[in-house]
Amino acid sequence: MNRSVRRSAAFLLMMGLTASTLPAIAATPVEEAQSLISQGDLDGALKRIDRYLAASPQDAEGRFTRALILVKQNNNAEAIKAFTELTRDYPQLPEPYNNLAVLYAQTGNYEKARDALEAALATNPSYATAHENLGDIYAALAGAAYNRALALDANNASTRYKLSLLSGLTNGGAGRAAPVAAPAPVAAAATPTAAAPAPVAAAPAAVEPTAPASSDAVLRALEVWARAWSARDVDAYLAAYSPEFRPDGGLAIDEWQLQRRARIGKAKMINVELVAPEVQAIDAQHVRVLFTQDYSSDTISDKVGKIIELAEVGGSWKIVRETTR
Repeated sequence: MNRSVRRSAAFLLMMGLTASTLPAIAATPVEEAQSLISQGDLDGALKRIDRYLAASPQDAEGRFTRALILVKQNNNAEAIKAFTELTRDYPQLPEPYNNLAVLYAQTGNYEKARDALEAALATNPSYATAHENLGDIYAALAGAAYNRALALDANNASTRYKLSLLSGLTNGGAGRAAPVAAPAPVAAAATPTAAAPAPVAAAPAAVEPTAPASSDAVLRALEVWARAWSARDVDAYLAAYSPEFRPDGGLAIDEWQLQRRARIGKAKMINVELVAPEVQAIDAQHVRVLFTQDYSSDTISDKVGKIIELAEVGGSWKIVRETTR
């Protein structure tokens, strides 16, 4: 069964959507849906899997199959929502994060694609496909930065040369999708051979992320956020987010706020603890905080890894990106 997604950029042709290594739970209805997919009956496959999920809404393999059907129907907004929900309910699985990254990259949202791949690798550091895809995302981000530099200084020969080297690395033949039966993982498409680039000056040694001087203020901002959530003070909780915050899953900010108000308001008690937060500087106005979120309420308790990025807005730190890993 072909699980590829058509991509607009050459490097995306190497970023195959991966099939899940999820356990085969009540596999028969899923296999029926997969058979319909192989016959090209996507509408029939979606109806079949929806009937199954109505009775078994937490079946991870069924939900993953449904998300892949949505991708093949070019319904990317719903596919992003489906994969995002999988990452929240099954944060230990790397494949939904990888597939989110492919979808984000198709729309040019390379920052979210990067975050999704980093979350996949935090879950499974040996996930080779995610490593390769992350390299492609960094190449895309570098290309965008070089193009912005040229727009500001068209005569910068060094920047133009670096961009030409990068183009030689990322352009090439079309990738090939590997037809497999679910739930075995799809192999990454072969990387096209590129001509060896001319020698360039050695890059400076990588610098490990460091905590900014304002890390105390960042942690205080997150503590305020966690306390407001624990107190079910929705106004204070939402005030911790920047106007630039964009929720995952393709939700509009107004829809996300209504959803958060409903979920927090419905709980009778909530307790949120931030375990071992680590602050990393991105630039002078942006930081990233990695921590374990210990959440409990009257109906559920869990521990998940979190990556939150904050920006300094008017002297205060506000959340601009939030990813579960």
